[in-house]
Amino acid sequence: MTALSCRAAIPALNRALEDRPDRVYDDLAAAALCLVQLRSELTARRREDAPGRPLERCNAILSMVVGGEYPLAGIRRERLQKARDELASLLDGQAC
Repeated sequence: MTALSCRAAIPALNRALEDRPDRVYDDLAAAALCLVQLRSELTARRREDAPGRPLERCNAILSMVVGGEYPLAGIRRERLQKARDELASLLDGQAC
């Protein structure tokens, strides 16, 4: 299930980065929900003595998404791009 959460968040971030101001917050909410699910799965793994690095990375990515979603004005595209790239890296490394 963990890889599915990773994979579902990436397209949501890609959609958020498109120029669709009327849908950007829906896309970011979808990405955040996927990341929360991923964090829950990684937390359960951590309780079973799995390494904590993927959980720490997921928390950082989730922070970037939330920080990109709620700035003072507009969205922070650079944060969302970095979050998407970090999530893809996490998936490529099979940490999730």
